Amino acid sequence: MEFPQLKPMAPRWRDTETRSVGVTMRDGATLAVDLSLPRGIPSGTRLPALVAATRYWRARELRWPFSLFLKEPDSARDFFVTRGWALLRVDMRGTGASSGMQPHPWPARDLDDLRDLADWVAAQDWSDGTLGAFGNSYQATTSALLCATGHPGVRSALVRFTEYDVYADIAFPGGVPNEFILRNWSAANEALDANRLPEGTPFLDRVLVKGVKPVAPEDLPAAVADHAANGRVGSLLGSVTFRDDVAPGLGVTLDEVSPMNRVAVRPIDAWGSWFDAATADAVIRRFVETDTPVRGVIGPWNHGGKQQVGAQKPAFALGAQMLEALAYLAEPGSEKVLHYWTVGEEAWKETRVWPPAGTSKRTLFPASNGVLSDAESTPATVEWRVDFDATTGTSNRWQTELDQRPVRYAPLDGRLSYTTAPFEAPTEITGYPRLSLLLSSTHDDGAVFAYLEEIAADGTVRYLTEGMLRLMHRKYVVANPGVPGDPSIAKVGPSSIHTYLKKDALQLVPGEPTQVIMVLQPVSVLVPAGSRLRLSIAGADRDTFARLPATGEPSMKIMFGGSASFLEIPIVERQ
Repeated sequence: MEFPQLKPMAPRWRDTETRSVGVTMRDGATLAVDLSLPRGIPSGTRLPALVAATRYWRARELRWPFSLFLKEPDSARDFFVTRGWALLRVDMRGTGASSGMQPHPWPARDLDDLRDLADWVAAQDWSDGTLGAFGNSYQATTSALLCATGHPGVRSALVRFTEYDVYADIAFPGGVPNEFILRNWSAANEALDANRLPEGTPFLDRVLVKGVKPVAPEDLPAAVADHAANGRVGSLLGSVTFRDDVAPGLGVTLDEVSPMNRVAVRPIDAWGSWFDAATADAVIRRFVETDTPVRGVIGPWNHGGKQQVGAQKPAFALGAQMLEALAYLAEPGSEKVLHYWTVGEEAWKETRVWPPAGTSKRTLFPASNGVLSDAESTPATVEWRVDFDATTGTSNRWQTELDQRPVRYAPLDGRLSYTTAPFEAPTEITGYPRLSLLLSSTHDDGAVFAYLEEIAADGTVRYLTEGMLRLMHRKYVVANPGVPGDPSIAKVGPSSIHTYLKKDALQLVPGEPTQVIMVLQPVSVLVPAGSRLRLSIAGADRDTFARLPATGEPSMKIMFGGSASFLEIPIVERQ
């Protein structure tokens, strides 16, 4: 099937109209909803609905006198509604102008609320009885939850740039606490729940915006008071280490709120990026692990899809992305297919299996002289002291998740680095690289960060991917999905070989060598002839991840020789 199809879908109406309503749930709580319909639709017209349910305010109220003559833009509203869909922007329970409290992100009660909302939609005189959902990030997860409700009116959901496994995809990738996201996301939510703009909001917004848009102004103070009891995800720091830890401030494990454990029963249109946190891994896992029809789309974008990261030409403009997504919402697929962009080749590929057909492994061995080659290296040991000032900067793949900032990596100089000779022929790397290191440390815990880059013939460096692992989580698990109680979590990706469970924790014995295996985030790139690959290794990423161990100045040793340490890269045979 050609992708993208870019079917023309001209607007059917010229304008939209919006009204705020309160929708009552089965227990009496009220969800704040902005309902947008085409302006002037004939009586008796029936429309499908799209739900966009968030915890970041469905809409903002402007201060007087700006409210008299300004209207906040909403490109999604203008796009979908003029093309024949009703749009419901929703504040989830315990957020925005909705009543109640939110004990933690995506509580089980959200599914009940989404079912009640679907019932309400089906009963409206403008409704044809069907609905779907769309969104980026948090809103994408609520969209997937709508498809997990089993409501007969639900057709499909567009799920863009979000997690599938909350522990491993964003909060603790490789078991390493993502301190930047947990602290900043928690602080931003706390401000929003108190009806305040978060720190860092642009000055003009602070001048214009009064707060969340109320349904009835007299009801807003009580709703905001309800939100004071909301759980704070910042409580995960210092209280959660393992996948099965119950966060004291939230009362659940992260697995309990993960989409991987809320199975969608309606088709999902899942979009992610090779360069946006672990959203590509989330798309691939959803594609591999679920029986529900899935269309996966993985491109070279930042969070939200506005920036083309590393692409020589636009892979897919944002407006075109919406056209493609609308076509799937209108006619959801009945099978599974994955479309992915190969950076460097600047082309879309399609597969119905993972790994893609023709995939093999190439093994490269690092040596103490900084070479990375096909030949096993001679025995040697490299000792290095962890540099806790090492950083990938403040615009990396993890930080773009907070506010859709562009992905631009700081130079990775100063790390242990191993570089190949120039490639003799163009080589496509598509899949999950895997790194195995024989190492020891002076301390009983720590972390390893690994980065892959392409160095072009002219010396230009292009970031490709990375992985990390907290060393206490290093126990290697051989996946065996057919065995009851099998501890493996995933069928593919970084979580397929480590459980991150408390029972599998292994403290390092200082000075004792141990084998550490880690799977890096997936990527698809065509490395041209003349380019080289560089593997870099560090023990910290200061501006994003927590320091491990919290105190001390550890030194590590990496052992080379034979197959003691090696990198496997997934190679796709060229036609």
